[in-house]
Amino acid sequence: MIVRVLGSAAGGGVPQWNCACPHCAATRRGTIPRRSQSSLAISGDGTTWWLVNVSPDVAQQIEAHEPLQPRQARGTPISGILLTDANVDHMGGLAVLRQTGDVGFTLWSSAVVREIAAEQPAFAPFTHDPHRWHVFESEPRQLDARLWARAFAVSGTTPGYDGRRAVPGAVVAIEIVDRPGQATLLAAPVFGDVDDALRGALRAADVAFIDGSFYVEDELAAYGVAGKGASRLGHLPVAGPHGSRERLGDLAAGTRLVYTHLNNTNPLVDAGSDEARETRAAGFEIAEDGLTLSL
Repeated sequence: MIVRVLGSAAGGGVPQWNCACPHCAATRRGTIPRRSQSSLAISGDGTTWWLVNVSPDVAQQIEAHEPLQPRQARGTPISGILLTDANVDHMGGLAVLRQTGDVGFTLWSSAVVREIAAEQPAFAPFTHDPHRWHVFESEPRQLDARLWARAFAVSGTTPGYDGRRAVPGAVVAIEIVDRPGQATLLAAPVFGDVDDALRGALRAADVAFIDGSFYVEDELAAYGVAGKGASRLGHLPVAGPHGSRERLGDLAAGTRLVYTHLNNTNPLVDAGSDEARETRAAGFEIAEDGLTLSL
């Protein structure tokens, strides 16, 4: 299985267009890398590709990764899209991928995410022909000749534009297995808590991309940026006595745990920060755009 990090930032990317926080300023100066919005590209054979989430930056992400680029006058090697939630940074790229002709995409999500998409004019066309939008069930489903996937609900809410409803299936984690290669990837870029199901899936995975949105609970306020705390926004912060770094540290020896979906205020966006060094020392990795893994 090949895994490519197309984007590693939370909504707005780094730098965010309307933000002059120290990290956005450093990115504009070129002292820390730019980050586009969170997405993964997965392939079992290097030819057929699946996206885990589709960000508004998808066109630029495709241009940055040659295997995702078209091979004929019209077409794409991207077979379909797996969605963990309905946040704009994870579903907004559907509006960019609207010129699919008669072929269409195969999409997978929870029932809740599909219902939200059907109510949004920019996304609704993907819920009917020529597209095929399936709802994850409890059992793994075959994506192609090599890859199988299943999804399970994790703690979280629907997006702000849908009222932040705390309903089952508002956010899911997606487990992708390369059955011939016996490799397992877990994509969990958003979660508000760690329950037994998530912990068990993390333990079973070879690599897991996990929610690194905020470093601490009150991060936005600390940077003088208006906004709610991490938990109010549906994210478990990295640091602190109840943060994911402490709660998942015992799993780092057996699973590659990679923080992704980093907000522009998160010090982990700067690989040279004390916070990034402490996180790596605890056994975790920090995703960057363009990171490619072979499992």
